[in-house]
Amino acid sequence: MKLVDFEDWLNNFLNFEKTQKKNIFWLETMNFLCEKFNNPQKEIPCVHIAGSKGKGSTSVMIASILEEAGFRCGIYTSPHIIDFRERIKRPFCFFEDWVYEQAADELVLGIESILPEELPGQRAITWFELVTVYSFLCFKIAKVDYVVYEVGLGGRLDSTNVVTPLLSCIMPIELEHTEFLGNTVELIAEEKAGIIKKDIPVLISFQKYENVCEVFVKKCKNVETKCTFLDTLINKIDFSFDNARMNLTFSSNLFLREIKTSLKLLGKVQAENACFASCAVKLINSNISEKTIEDGLSKAYISGRYELIDYNGIPIVLDGAHTPNSIRNTVETTKKIFPDWNITLLFGCASDKDIKDIIPLFDGFVSEVFITKPNFSRAIELEKLQTMFNQLDIACKVFENSIDAINTILNKTKTDKNLVLVTGSFYLVSDVVSQLSV
Repeated sequence: MKLVDFEDWLNNFLNFEKTQKKNIFWLETMNFLCEKFNNPQKEIPCVHIAGSKGKGSTSVMIASILEEAGFRCGIYTSPHIIDFRERIKRPFCFFEDWVYEQAADELVLGIESILPEELPGQRAITWFELVTVYSFLCFKIAKVDYVVYEVGLGGRLDSTNVVTPLLSCIMPIELEHTEFLGNTVELIAEEKAGIIKKDIPVLISFQKYENVCEVFVKKCKNVETKCTFLDTLINKIDFSFDNARMNLTFSSNLFLREIKTSLKLLGKVQAENACFASCAVKLINSNISEKTIEDGLSKAYISGRYELIDYNGIPIVLDGAHTPNSIRNTVETTKKIFPDWNITLLFGCASDKDIKDIIPLFDGFVSEVFITKPNFSRAIELEKLQTMFNQLDIACKVFENSIDAINTILNKTKTDKNLVLVTGSFYLVSDVVSQLSV
C-alpha cells in the first residue's frame, strides 16, 4: 500500500491530536493489538522517553549518538511538521519506501480482520494507537538495532507504554495538558511516572519542582527499580553561541574525559538535553566512546526546535515552543544569538495554552507582533489572544489565516538586523514551512 493511501485509511480513525476527547486513553487496546501482531514491540532494544519538554530533541540526540556508534537506530516522535514519515524514521533519513509500504499492508490486513466485538470493551481503535503499532512493524521490518520511543501524551496510558525498554527517561515536568493529565505538577508527574517499570533503570532530567522529584523517587521505590537524577551525574555545563551553533562543554563521572562539542540545536535547554542524552547512551551501552558522543551530538538536528533558516535573505527562527518555560528559553536564546536585532513575532497557539504567563514574556522583546490561528481545530480564538497582548500595551496585527500572516511578513521591506520568530505551536510552524516550500 502506498503511503498516501495508508494515511487516507488512518484518517478514518479518531485522531486525538486534531480532535481532543476525554476517556479514550487506556492500554487494553494496545495490548490486544500487540498480541494480534505477535508483539513486534519486543523485537528491538529501546529507550522510552516521557516528560513535558525536551522529549523530541533528546530522542534525536540519543539516536544520533547510536547511529554515530555504528548502530542502525529508529526513532518514534510526534508531531510531524510536513511529512508523516517524520514520526517513524532514522535520525537523519527516512526508511526505504518498501519498509513503510510493507508495514502498512501488514497493519491494514490485520486490523480489517478484527471484528468489533473482539476489541476490548468494544472500544474503537484510535489513530495514535494504529500509528504506534505501525511504528513497531516498521522498525521490525527495517531491522534496526535500537529504537527511541517518545511518549505522545502523559505516559501511564500512552500507547507507547507497552514497550519494555533498556532505560526509562523522564524529561522536565511543567503544567501542560492539564485537562487530561491533572492541574498540578505533582499529578502530571504521576502520569509521566507511569512509564517506570520494575527492574528497568530510570534517568530523570533536571527538574524545576522538588515535589516532582519526590513523586519519581516514590514511584521507583514502589516498583523496585533504580532512579538516577541527572544533576547527580553532571559536574558542570558551559556553553556559548557561535553564530548558528552552540559550543558545549560538560563533564560527568560516567565519562573518561570532558565532552566538548558543537550543537545545531540551540539554547540552555538543548545543552541540558545533550547532557541527558549522553548519560542515557552511556547507561545503555558503556562501550560508546566520548568521541562518538561528541560527533553524534554535533550532527543532531530536528525540525521546528529553534530551527534557524534563511528565506531569500530573511532569517527566520521556527520554534514549536508552547509552554511558558519553553517560550522563555526561546526568548532568552534569541536575545543571546541576536542581540540588538528587531524581532518580528508570528504567534499562534492552542486554546488550552497558558497565554497569561506566555504573552508577558514577549514584552520589551519584540518590535512587531502578528497573531494568527494555526490550521487545526483547537486553535485559540484570536480575540482572546489579541486582548491579552493589548492588556500589556503590545500592539498586534491580526490574521485569521496563518498563510496570509507569513506572506505579509515576508513581503515587508527588508532591513538589516531584522529576525522573524515563529512560535507558539508546531502546527503554526508546519503552516509556515508548507508556505515557504511553495
